[in-house]
Amino acid sequence: MNSKNKIKCLLLVGPTGAGKTPLGRVLEERGFQGARVHHFDFGEELRKIASNQTKVSQEVVDLVRTILAESRLLTPEEYFIFLETLDEFIRRRGYKEDEFIVLNGFPRDLKQAEFIEGHLDIVCVINLSVTFDVLYYRLKHDPAGDRKGRTDDTPQLVAKKLAWFFERNIPLVEYYKRKGAKVLEVVVDKEDTGETLYQKLLSLLK
Repeated sequence: MNSKNKIKCLLLVGPTGAGKTPLGRVLEERGFQGARVHHFDFGEELRKIASNQTKVSQEVVDLVRTILAESRLLTPEEYFIFLETLDEFIRRRGYKEDEFIVLNGFPRDLKQAEFIEGHLDIVCVINLSVTFDVLYYRLKHDPAGDRKGRTDDTPQLVAKKLAWFFERNIPLVEYYKRKGAKVLEVVVDKEDTGETLYQKLLSLLK
């Protein structure tokens, strides 16, 4: 990845079930401030790798399968997987310099943010703000329709992910504020879909 011409990115921030993926899909369909958008769902791309739907080495496939089975984040030594996956995604999509990549699932903490600093330009952070009661409702009822087929949403794992998210979310958002990125807070309600979240986002941009 060429670090001289940083790729313009929007970063979706929010816990499991807040609606990052549905919003990312609508952003890809509608665009952002008149520009074309490519939704890079890191979790989805990892699942594609694990099921041999991408052109990566068997070593990477085996490593990704282990990471998903353990339901954990990449270690610093494994961050290269993100860049390799993003490189392939960009080539596949025919990304152009005047377009945006929507990052969904990486970076999630300060170490990851620092790792991508030389490669990507985070121009806007879209922070999906959600309360515990709203989030548990969304995980149970799936109003956005993006949880089907997921096997990583047991109560224990969800609680673990929530604890991790709230601990790291504020430092990550503050990091990008200091870097000069625009931060938009979208308040998530129980029945919000990708479309309604997109409309809320538009209202913040007016």
